[in-house]
Amino acid sequence: MEKKQPQPIRPPRLQPDALETLYDAREVALQCKVSEKSLHRWAREGKIPAVKFGKLWRFRKSSIDAYLDEKMAS
Repeated sequence: MEKKQPQPIRPPRLQPDALETLYDAREVALQCKVSEKSLHRWAREGKIPAVKFGKLWRFRKSSIDAYLDEKMAS
């Protein structure tokens, strides 16, 4: 009889609703009509909500929407 190879362990599947859209700096810069350089500086200074993965900045859609709503109201 042939011995079966063990199956790799798979992480639990996430529901599609649980995944939030992440923007990259280019997408947010286009939306805000600013340069990517300015956006990176604001992210570094904590002026705009962002998270850094290695060298790349990422922006949550909900955080950017809330940020823009706040800036439009003021």
